Amino acid sequence: MTIYLKTNKLYTTQVISTGVHVQHQTSHLEPIQPNLELFSAISDEVRLKILMILDGTEFTVNELKEMLDIHQSNASRHLAKLSACDLLKDRREGTKAFYGLSDDLYMSQSILEMIRKTYEQLPDKDIVQSKVQEKLIERRNNYSRKFHKLDETGGSLKALISLFSKLMIPFEHAVDIGCGEGGDLSLMLSHQCRQVSAVDIQPEIISGLKKILADKNITNVHPIEADMTRIPLPDSSADLVLMSQVLHHASSPWEALKEGVRLLKPSGTLALLDLAQHNEEELRETHGHIWLGFDQKRIEFLLKDLPCKILATEVITSEECEHKKLPAICFIVKKNP
Repeated sequence: MTIYLKTNKLYTTQVISTGVHVQHQTSHLEPIQPNLELFSAISDEVRLKILMILDGTEFTVNELKEMLDIHQSNASRHLAKLSACDLLKDRREGTKAFYGLSDDLYMSQSILEMIRKTYEQLPDKDIVQSKVQEKLIERRNNYSRKFHKLDETGGSLKALISLFSKLMIPFEHAVDIGCGEGGDLSLMLSHQCRQVSAVDIQPEIISGLKKILADKNITNVHPIEADMTRIPLPDSSADLVLMSQVLHHASSPWEALKEGVRLLKPSGTLALLDLAQHNEEELRETHGHIWLGFDQKRIEFLLKDLPCKILATEVITSEECEHKKLPAICFIVKKNP
């Protein structure tokens, strides 16, 4: 059997008994290939729901069984079946295991698209998604009192200077996602932009920012209370989207980045500043971090299917100080024209 590539598709040429060469086209080279075990795993409605619940967001076994109203042993059995097909990955946080879709599944676009389309045919999918949103709100409320900015854990002045050195040009409309208490970056952007949308999910932060803006008589900054994955602004409405020190709080980093790119005009700029990957597990409890930072390859993977290209990336080491700080990572991304 001879194997060769033609127009990015894999073909096999096999000589049969008559001496005739028969050409068979097989699928694109994706990590997960169709087989009986795979179809057996995804043909069950509960497992299909689990996959779509985990599409972009991690959950524990206990959270899954609550959303699906099934026994925990059943939830574990379904997860084991899906994991055996390399559809899931898990990470440990103390005694808890968080499950999410595997990188292999995200890279197997034909399989993932088939799963998503099949899920859309389920009559109770809206009920499932409603329970997912309720669980995310519950999780966010548990963490909301613990949110801190990176000035306490790694986002030094050095990192901010590095970021803004790449952005010192005027913008028509900038969106500061996760503006945080005081809205410091939004206020800085107000001097460079005609309009700034300052977005944060916490109502007390938005209320406090409105008071600051009134006291300073700043009229071109508009506070918006919203989740970072569902911002009530039109498509292609911003020249600059800034995501500073917020992605490690995202239930779904891919959904958050997708939303940021959605807001950009063609050739607009996304500036991302966050913690570089680290092992400080206690920050989950003390600061409400969902992700322990990101390495360059992970961010590149999250961006690879979005309509944008990476212009620059940098890991910024923290300066010496009394308190332990962590390095930050910076990405400058441009939306495709």
